[in-house]
Amino acid sequence: MFNANFQIIKTAMDVAMLRQNVHAQNVANAETPGYKRKYVVFEELLQESLKLQLSNTNKSHIQRVQQPVQPQVKQEEAFFYKNDESGVDIDFEISQMTANGLRYEVLSRLMSKNIEFYNIVLRSV
Repeated sequence: MFNANFQIIKTAMDVAMLRQNVHAQNVANAETPGYKRKYVVFEELLQESLKLQLSNTNKSHIQRVQQPVQPQVKQEEAFFYKNDESGVDIDFEISQMTANGLRYEVLSRLMSKNIEFYNIVLRSV
């Protein structure tokens, strides 16, 4: 019933929410000695996945089933901002949280518009 936009926007919103949680965790542990900053990898994995898709030159070829790309939480290993070996730059994390929050707001509005368009179509039937 719904088009692919719903799944794409939902996935993007899920990744944005995961990023927000990871940034919040980094901020909460900014003063923890030895804490290593975490970050979310998704867009890079999505690009790799798209590059690996095979094009079919004949419709009788076997279709490759594409697995959905899942975001991954990774940890910075060897970079520290302070002498106590904390790997969190609080200013960077806050700026990333702000940018991510704005991204989530845009995605939320896109989802609302998609739902609104479907409601218009359903009411006109």
